[in-house]
Amino acid sequence: MSPTRQRARASQRVRRTTAVTAGLALCATALTVPALSTPAYADPPVSPGPLAEGDVIYQVLVDRFKDGDPTNNDQGDGEYDPDDLGFYHGGDWAGLTEELDYIAGLGVTAIWLSPVSEQQPLSRDGLEASYHGYFTKDFATPNEHFGDTAELQELIDTAHGLGLKMILDAVPNHTADYLAGTSTTYSPSTYKPAAPLDDPSYFHHNGDCLFNGLETQTQIENCDLGGLDDLDQSDPDVNDYLMETYKDWVDMGFDGIRVDAARSVPKDWLEDFETEMGVPTFGEVFVGDVDYVSEYQDSEWGVLDFPYFFTVREAFSADTDMNALGDLFDQDYKYSNPNRLETFLDNHDRARFLTWADDNYQRLRSGLTFLLTSRGVPVIYYGTEQADDGNGNPYEVPIANKDNRKDMTTFDDDSNLYNHIQRLTTIKAAYPALQVGTQREMWSDTSVYGFSRRVDTTGAEAITLSSNSWSTQTRTIPLRSESSITVGTVLTNLMNTSDTVTVTSGGVTGKQISVSLGEHESKVYAPGTPVSSYSPEARNTTKIRVHYNVGLGHSIAIRGDEYPFTWTAGRGARNVASDVWEFEVERIPDGETFEFKALIDDTTWSTGSNFTGTGGDVIDVYPTF
Repeated sequence: MSPTRQRARASQRVRRTTAVTAGLALCATALTVPALSTPAYADPPVSPGPLAEGDVIYQVLVDRFKDGDPTNNDQGDGEYDPDDLGFYHGGDWAGLTEELDYIAGLGVTAIWLSPVSEQQPLSRDGLEASYHGYFTKDFATPNEHFGDTAELQELIDTAHGLGLKMILDAVPNHTADYLAGTSTTYSPSTYKPAAPLDDPSYFHHNGDCLFNGLETQTQIENCDLGGLDDLDQSDPDVNDYLMETYKDWVDMGFDGIRVDAARSVPKDWLEDFETEMGVPTFGEVFVGDVDYVSEYQDSEWGVLDFPYFFTVREAFSADTDMNALGDLFDQDYKYSNPNRLETFLDNHDRARFLTWADDNYQRLRSGLTFLLTSRGVPVIYYGTEQADDGNGNPYEVPIANKDNRKDMTTFDDDSNLYNHIQRLTTIKAAYPALQVGTQREMWSDTSVYGFSRRVDTTGAEAITLSSNSWSTQTRTIPLRSESSITVGTVLTNLMNTSDTVTVTSGGVTGKQISVSLGEHESKVYAPGTPVSSYSPEARNTTKIRVHYNVGLGHSIAIRGDEYPFTWTAGRGARNVASDVWEFEVERIPDGETFEFKALIDDTTWSTGSNFTGTGGDVIDVYPTF
């Protein structure tokens, strides 16, 4: 071990021990205390195992989840402001531990935590705090806003006791922004990362990444991402420190790792990192190109599937051509294992799905059904199960980092979307085809897409069919030639077990099913007796029907005093006839009254008083302009 590495290791253990014994003077014997030596349990629960195909991940921004210990909220650096989405709000590991039953009840199998390390409190310009965990100051020390190592250990052990795996978010690409531009010196000299990474020679000095379409891979790996100081992983001391430090965190009981900004780190280093950590890793490769993203799975167990995200979000939230799904999955052969790709509809850098979907819960339910049954390891972003709407803010250039990161305000384990996800995780756990099955296309057109997932060694199979149309779509769909399902077999829709279809003879493979899909509906069919009976909850739909012929090239928008309506910007209604425009929403509680008005092109207000509506009703209005 090099002298620098020895110093780093010793320094690391001192800082970690200090965090556990906060408030006590550091004595000479502290160096002999093993790092992370304060267990939450005398006999900690056994890990459920490493991250695996078939898992379902719940992604948490710790600061925005629950405040279990108000004493760690404000560290006096101007970083705490619960009224500003750019600053710390108080969530911590103690609060997350308190709500593990809620997370486990959802049926997910793993929790992806935001980064755990100590942060520089504020960005260089002071306009953003490090609540998200990507402004690292000291990789080896826990973020004091979240708690100490004992509290993190308690979180891990309690999660393991509930059968939940734990995923560490590693940030090996950069520290906070200490070096201005291409500078090679700290100014002031005290504004720098913690030792041993306080040597400017450990960093690249090429300035900010431009991402202008002209960048090379070498530039991407050696520029400052968002101004954050880019570490040189090829330096032996940097490499050793990162490997040793993250291995210490993993040894607390983490079962997998998400690697931040993986495309900015050399692929060979990512491969070495996974080997050294001894658990599966998956990287963030923030690109929609399959050819580019797929190469990273050669270096890691998995990779965040951004091509999937961009394609599926469009198809399910904006009703675009469903054939794009087929184009996406046709490229699955480029991945070493598509069942290990981490798939998602929401995350911390993109606007909320419901923002894109015009707050339409049915679109989200259908998208979630697709997400939880298609190939890959699905990720549920915290709050999606409580219909987090991101305040309707679609802004995400270059990233979304405010309204999509709101505080959790309810832990309702009987909400409509919570129950919907719970059913999906139940069937995923019960049907191996939905965990490890090979996915094959069954149908593709502009409004309907269908696929089979089959375990070819056993013949176990499940079929998912989805529509993004407002009207009922009926299709006669051939079963795959690989299918072991025979003519006469009854298939049950696992998302509504009163709905069945029987396989009949005919079609190009000699066996087929005829299926009707309702408005923005996804169905999941499987043979045999379902794991349990299930009926979807009744929808509390409020429908506004505006009767007015606006003329060619014009449209109707609705403003109001109850979200998703506001008085400042209108919601576009859907044209269903020459003089009828509709907008439907489930967010307004049943029986609650609200006021609204119709506008032409969201600029010309209708005359007269506001209309009054009631949640759960169909409301017909005849405005004048």
